[in-house]
Amino acid sequence: MPTIFELVDADNADAIRELLARQPAAAAARDEQGLSPLFRAAYGSRTAAFDAIRAAVPQTDPWERILVGECEGLPAPDAWSVDGFTPLHLAAFAPNAAAARTLLDAGADPDVVARASFARVTPLGTAAFAGATEVARVLLDHGADPSLGEQAGGTPLEVARANGNAELVALLESARTER
Repeated sequence: MPTIFELVDADNADAIRELLARQPAAAAARDEQGLSPLFRAAYGSRTAAFDAIRAAVPQTDPWERILVGECEGLPAPDAWSVDGFTPLHLAAFAPNAAAARTLLDAGADPDVVARASFARVTPLGTAAFAGATEVARVLLDHGADPSLGEQAGGTPLEVARANGNAELVALLESARTER
């Protein structure tokens, strides 16, 4: 019998629903990186798996609340995920502008750099990667520096250009000239 993580990786929503109907606790499992099935589905862009887990498991932990679009009961603004991101990075990835606003209003640093070995990036850089224009707007409104780039890569503007996101490019160009 495949594990929930194998089913997530296969984006097999039907099998995930069947497994969670028999074993609801499987939704609380953690992979070798410490990620839940919901995180694994989100990070892997496994939409069917994400939706199946979400439908079967209405209870979410504080980190997962950001992923599912909630903005209450979130982790502390200066907390770190097991994979090296702050809640603000996750709000940019989700994209969840309401959570980003909540976290910034609670004192989150808009220019904090992720600790993840594969992405030493600010929340604005994550928003550029994810195409999260509304989150980028919230970050800029709270003082995020658009000139800060990934330590091994480009600025948020360069990432938005590479991804072909004209709306985000215009927003970042405007923010850059206002500084």
